[in-house]
Amino acid sequence: MKSLIFKKDGLHRLSASYIPERLPSREEHQLEIFNTVIGFLEGRLPLKAIVLNGPSGSGKTVTVKKASEQVLKYCGQRNIKLEYRHLNTRFASSDFTLSQMIALSLMPNIPGRGYSSRELLFTVFDYLEKTGRSFLLVLDDFDSFLSGVRSRFFTDLLKISEEYEERVKLILILIGIDDVSSKVKDSWATSFFWRIGRIFKPYSAEEISVILKDRVELSFNENTVDDSLIYLMGRLTERFGYGSARYGIELLLASGLNASYEGSARVSSEHVREAQYRIESVISPADLKTVFSQDPGMRRLVEMLIRIFESCEEPFVGFKTLEEHGVRTRDSGVVEKLKRLHFEGLLDYNPSRREIALIGMPLRLLRQAFD
Repeated sequence: MKSLIFKKDGLHRLSASYIPERLPSREEHQLEIFNTVIGFLEGRLPLKAIVLNGPSGSGKTVTVKKASEQVLKYCGQRNIKLEYRHLNTRFASSDFTLSQMIALSLMPNIPGRGYSSRELLFTVFDYLEKTGRSFLLVLDDFDSFLSGVRSRFFTDLLKISEEYEERVKLILILIGIDDVSSKVKDSWATSFFWRIGRIFKPYSAEEISVILKDRVELSFNENTVDDSLIYLMGRLTERFGYGSARYGIELLLASGLNASYEGSARVSSEHVREAQYRIESVISPADLKTVFSQDPGMRRLVEMLIRIFESCEEPFVGFKTLEEHGVRTRDSGVVEKLKRLHFEGLLDYNPSRREIALIGMPLRLLRQAFD
């Protein structure tokens, strides 16, 4: 049965493994990584390990994967022999298992036993030398690996690569939330780090909105998700997902699935509220009852807001509409209550745009606060 919400393969385009054609707000990062890797390959820059760090969901992994795609295409056009592997080191519990992961990614038939960590690395370099290939190796979550084990992996890798320096080019990209250089024990090794000039920062609501709009066009049927809902998800991501694109895309996917399960032809504000509540319960009916007990006037205000949003299809309601329904947005007492509800996670109060959105929990649960 054809989905009313999602395009064919739409769910795949909302998965963590999907690499989109466009990376909004990360194009310059991508270009810098590409130019740096090519500079290493062509000998225009001294061979170093590129270090990237930034908050989870700030686009590090997808940007590196996209830049690596460009590098492979460039090398193919110029007949440059290059092996490329992107490995997540969170699955490695020791220097040996990480070395084994790298060796097996290049040589699947290598025996699993009988080698030390260093011997596996020598075997990797022997393979690269014999095949005449350079090696672009990306180690993701490398800060977590260095924090979790007593490791000499990076030091050993650098020393071995120096022995093969004239025959094999090893280009490392080390990704972490924290700065990898602070985790490496040997101070001399830090001279091999190269930092790109552009920092990976959390996405703003506007930047997330652009990312989500692209994903909507790729994944959803036409006219199923309004731009105002996309902006609401951007606001929620900035506030509760700390600017993580991963959070925003998960929120978009869950909202679409809610609409699809209901057989709806459109994603609504209620679908988004339901998705947010399932992903992260910021406020509950019990929490709201506590707020009401502290301030009876808050109960009356929320009752008014429920009636307004029940009669409104738009996710945001302007201050003018609130005034028309008896919510005095110029009254300092009301403003303080709106700010309190924003703080509690029930409202997205946006005075710069003179509007609010009901968030935090679906209406079906919100009504329980009045039981």
